[in-house]
Amino acid sequence: MSSIQSSRRIFLKQSALATLGVFLSDSLARVSYAASKERLTVLSSIGLDTLHPYAHSSSPQYGIWQNMIEPLVEVNYAKRDYFGVLAESWQFQGKKWIFKLRKNVRFHDGSAFTANDVIYSINRIKNDKQSLQKDNFRDLTEMQAQDDHTIVFTTEVPNAVFLDRLQNRFIISKSGTEAQGDQTEQKPVGTGPYRFLSWQRDGNLVMTRYDNYWGTKAEIREIVLRRVKEDSGRVAGLLAGQGDVVNNVPVEELSRFEKNPRVRAEKVEGVRMYFLAMNVTHKPFDNKLVRQAINYAVDPTAIIKHIYEGNGYVMNGPMGSNVIGFDPKIKRYPVDIKKAKELLDKAGYPQGLEVKLYFSPDRYPKAKEVCQVIADQLARAGIKAELVSQEFVIFWGKEGVNGGKLPFYYVGRPAADADTVYDQYYRSGVSPRIQYKNPEFDRLVDDEQKTGDSKKRVAILQQLGRILMEDVPFCPLYTLAEIYGVARNVNWKARPDEKLIYAEMKIR
Repeated sequence: MSSIQSSRRIFLKQSALATLGVFLSDSLARVSYAASKERLTVLSSIGLDTLHPYAHSSSPQYGIWQNMIEPLVEVNYAKRDYFGVLAESWQFQGKKWIFKLRKNVRFHDGSAFTANDVIYSINRIKNDKQSLQKDNFRDLTEMQAQDDHTIVFTTEVPNAVFLDRLQNRFIISKSGTEAQGDQTEQKPVGTGPYRFLSWQRDGNLVMTRYDNYWGTKAEIREIVLRRVKEDSGRVAGLLAGQGDVVNNVPVEELSRFEKNPRVRAEKVEGVRMYFLAMNVTHKPFDNKLVRQAINYAVDPTAIIKHIYEGNGYVMNGPMGSNVIGFDPKIKRYPVDIKKAKELLDKAGYPQGLEVKLYFSPDRYPKAKEVCQVIADQLARAGIKAELVSQEFVIFWGKEGVNGGKLPFYYVGRPAADADTVYDQYYRSGVSPRIQYKNPEFDRLVDDEQKTGDSKKRVAILQQLGRILMEDVPFCPLYTLAEIYGVARNVNWKARPDEKLIYAEMKIR
């Protein structure tokens, strides 16, 4: 590193710390452990965009909400299976799902949790104009409360993946919400281990422990979540003792944690899967040989080593290792430049070809550096890739990915269940993102979505993965480590789904 680069880096860190010091002044500036059983301060790149619990669809915000309002079911990533939260048990009976709900649960306003609250919440998700989650229940035709703690969901056709649709769909109090009138943004009334205290847009969210929580009571009394967008600002705040937990730690900052007795890094393999998507309605990606050539040319191992300093995990197929439907037998295409050139020749491009590779630098970490490496790797096979950088709102919008306008792009997609990705990206007619069409693939998706036996359904998901690895309308890359900075007196293990559940944290 040159002296100029070194000086610039020091200057940026000092500036970030100074800015954060002003932002977090008052009683929070301290050099000893800040975290205690009374208060824990989180410096987060993500804050709540709204107090409407259904007007968003992003994993980090789901994690914030889950501290205050809870779902019926949650995912055990280690076992690649579901477990109950507000639901105790469930049965799949063709077009019906019957759920037994947890008893003796009370909302933060003191009202009892019943099946009517579930019906109310899901109707809000389905029908609220601001809801961005309504597609999860597009095939739900009826909900019936058999009694206060039994609810029956009826779908158009048998839907074996209904549990995945319920994950991250949070239940709010019918009476507690209606009592607030027709406000656009309402105080969330949930059943979680923490209850809402205050919120400032682009500012602080404060939650306080709910002492009548149905489960194990949280140890920490108050949580203060402060939004700090800049990576350097969050890290500087943690090192200065102005915060106790920070998310999205840049890999280049990890060495600073090793030298600091107050903090540690917490890492776990994430569920966001990164890949190169190829829209098969655009030339030359309509040709399977070209798509296969790209898979032979790209080496994600080099990207993980040189850009993410080893903090990543190569994907051998369409799914990451902690996703339901992962197939450990699938192997990715080996790096073989000679084979890639031979395939391009057979495809009618003996002199190579030119493409545009689209990416969004403000959404995915180090996306520009990643795409530069991919462009260099493709060039060795005779594919000249022009990089096109777009703001995420354009990249992801109707003139971009979700309008089917981008032929070739770098993207990351989290999932707990392979069906979510297979249905949305590769099933005919669901979205224009890739526009892959394969009747056999569609038939198998229909089959797995109707199969109640989880082992048989996983076997079908694995078969779907093998079909995709032959046709490759994508190039699998990697999952990345989710990296957090944590005060050493906070006992906590990171989750793979970007969620910070504060009731899981203990103070040593």
